[in-house]
Amino acid sequence: MIADTELVARAIFSPRMIVDGEIQPEAFRLRASISEDYLSVMRVSIPTWMDDIKLIPQRQNRHLYGYAEMNVGEIRGIRLSKVTYDVCELPNETIASHAGIFITVNGENLIGGKHIGSIQDGKEQDFLLLAIQRELVDIAQKGLHQID
Repeated sequence: MIADTELVARAIFSPRMIVDGEIQPEAFRLRASISEDYLSVMRVSIPTWMDDIKLIPQRQNRHLYGYAEMNVGEIRGIRLSKVTYDVCELPNETIASHAGIFITVNGENLIGGKHIGSIQDGKEQDFLLLAIQRELVDIAQKGLHQID
């Protein structure tokens, strides 16, 4: 269990996740290509967290800009109709500090590319997904750090 007082860090990559120092909603989009069901973050309380962020693969069109520190209690405390957020530890063999932000809508786990069953209107669903991302952007922007 991750305490509400803990900080987690979301890796921020340019050019898609940040423009002119402003984190974009894209930074908190669940990828449909892998049916992603959580947003990866690193637990700052684990000594290897910064090394773990640097292990995330960079590609020709994706370069590590920095990271955004976010308070777990603030994430869990987001008040958005029908939506709940949680942060759970997900350590693995190579990344000890790995954790995930999980999002549910009306009790249904949010999965990248999957329709939210309880919301029929496509426009309402698009608006809700953007609102979900925007809430996380607002928290993340306050803790943005650039890595040189």
